[in-house]
Amino acid sequence: MSSYINKIDLNEDTQTWTIYGTTTLQIDEIHAHYTEMLEFIRPEKRINLPFKTNGNEFTATISLVEIAKNSITDKKTPWNFSIISAGENYPIESDGPVTNKEFAPSNAFYQYLFEFPEGIVTLFSKPKEITATLANFQLTSELLTGEINLSTPIEPNTYSAEIVLKRRPFSALYLFHEQEEKFQIESIKVDSATFKIDLKSLSSKLLVDSNNVIDVFIRLNSLSTNTQHDFYLNIDSTIKNMIPREVDLETPKYSKLSSFVTGSNRLSFYFKKNYQEIVSLASFIEDENKIELQFTIPKNFANCELVIKRRDSKAKLFEYYIEQVFPIKKGLIKSGSIISRDKFLIDNVNKDNGVWDFFVRSTNNPDLPIFIPTNIDLSKNKYHSVFKNPFQARIIRNGANNLSISTIPASEQNSNPLKIAIMGSCFSRNAFNSKPYFNPDYKRFFEVTFTQSHTSIFSVLSEPYKGVNLEKYGNMTNNERRTVQDDLNKGFFEKLEKSNSDYLLLDFYPDVLRGPLWLEGGEILSLSYIMEQTGILNDLPIKRLLDHSNNDAFFQEWTTYADKFIEKLLTIMPAERIILNKGGFTTKYYDKNGTVQEYKIKMRIERNNYFWDRLNNYFLAKVPTAQVIDFTKKPYIGDYYYPFGHSFSHFESGYYKDFFREMIYITEREKRKSTN
Repeated sequence: MSSYINKIDLNEDTQTWTIYGTTTLQIDEIHAHYTEMLEFIRPEKRINLPFKTNGNEFTATISLVEIAKNSITDKKTPWNFSIISAGENYPIESDGPVTNKEFAPSNAFYQYLFEFPEGIVTLFSKPKEITATLANFQLTSELLTGEINLSTPIEPNTYSAEIVLKRRPFSALYLFHEQEEKFQIESIKVDSATFKIDLKSLSSKLLVDSNNVIDVFIRLNSLSTNTQHDFYLNIDSTIKNMIPREVDLETPKYSKLSSFVTGSNRLSFYFKKNYQEIVSLASFIEDENKIELQFTIPKNFANCELVIKRRDSKAKLFEYYIEQVFPIKKGLIKSGSIISRDKFLIDNVNKDNGVWDFFVRSTNNPDLPIFIPTNIDLSKNKYHSVFKNPFQARIIRNGANNLSISTIPASEQNSNPLKIAIMGSCFSRNAFNSKPYFNPDYKRFFEVTFTQSHTSIFSVLSEPYKGVNLEKYGNMTNNERRTVQDDLNKGFFEKLEKSNSDYLLLDFYPDVLRGPLWLEGGEILSLSYIMEQTGILNDLPIKRLLDHSNNDAFFQEWTTYADKFIEKLLTIMPAERIILNKGGFTTKYYDKNGTVQEYKIKMRIERNNYFWDRLNNYFLAKVPTAQVIDFTKKPYIGDYYYPFGHSFSHFESGYYKDFFREMIYITEREKRKSTN
């Protein structure tokens, strides 16, 4: 029941192709479609084509605009074609090459050509080789201006353009970006564009860490197809020496902008917080009852407060969610704050080996660190007990010569057997496996009441979906079938409540690496590897996929669902009985010869670890008294001989045995606290 084409016509005026063919099928629909593979296989992108039939002959019309709107922006897109007949898909083939010519329309991002690999009719849309070169550049404390030459001429009124500043998560992740800020380009010529950015309009959106790497792009927006493409700014050799500059900005306050040329000959900036030594420590006294601090603060600072913030690691950097605030009494020369030890680091918000940083907060200013002059010696400070808390704290000079606190845990003992529920992935569940590689005697200590695997928090908040018959898909193990069925049926909170579990062990792997799917009926499913590999994915009525192409947007939407998830979770499980496994992927592994190797996708792995840190930090900000297992700083790596397959998600045996010891330590500690 093959279907063949025998002719392709291009109409450049209407920007359409017409394909002519023959088939013995009753045609219900004709689709153009492709499947994209990034971190995982995406749902099939599909366009319905208008068609006509005359006996065994058919024609179908392909719109360039629709193809352009739906093609991949940065690489070749292979569009295939299928006839839908009685609910089945049949590919459209060719029994020999069909004459056609490459079409490269002016003022379009793509060029197009039909090819016939293995006899399958394929329309390739390939991004044009467009380059943007910075030919002129000026940077002052008030203005950023320049001229960009484009390798491809453009006609008037076909594109709008913007300069886009994109922040890397950290400097080594040069292929990935998070926050961005854009500025309209007013002047576009045939092959060039000039821009002028008033730096007083630059917001603090990109000023996330102390030093941020900002890459610069020109974004061309096609007015006809409503699509956009971003192009790095290459540096013309004649101005390369003019690029390195550094200026102090008026806004955001206390910030610097430094331009530089990257190793790939592109324009980038360092966007820095210039906060050092604005506020200084004048004196420090402590005893068993109180901490007394005096500061030198600029006279024009109003409504000053002392703020201490807990560092939460995100890859090689850190961010803040948890804080405590104390009053500052402002004087003519010096200002001071006295902190009673029974109010210092109260509430169980410390974590093992934590660090807190001191800041001064005032009206219309960013929070400023407290610099420690060389005449103040903190080296002899001791650790003091923290009121009603199994931690000790010591005030220190940190690596930036600013005021911080270091915390350590008090000693604890082991635990008794307990019931535990698990929501997450193999990062958490495989420590409770009786194979020799893992923990053969785990049942002496824990009973796993139930497991919710590979389920996004988006999904657990959704209504169930009844539209999939899993018996249709025979290429699943029983465990995989249960995993998908649990995701379809929902009921996580009900199961947790009925299980009467002592603890919930939780990790966010399903939201770090993958994304949720919204169906036409409003239900949300988790895009697990099982759905991807079994064909379920393409049989679902998918309305929307939230992926990781823009992690900052993913994070913003995730936090909304996380808030609802946390609110409901805390009605069932006390915060102190929730154990967050912070997780993290490995960039190295032992090969079959026991030699340490590095994964070729190291940068993508590091980007995913960075994003995982952000999800963990947000959760712990909302549930600060949750317990934490953090192996991100331990030396465990992957292993070729992992029982369920080698992957950057799977670790050497010692990881799981150490993880299990940590579980015993946490539960025993909580048991002792509850009996005191």
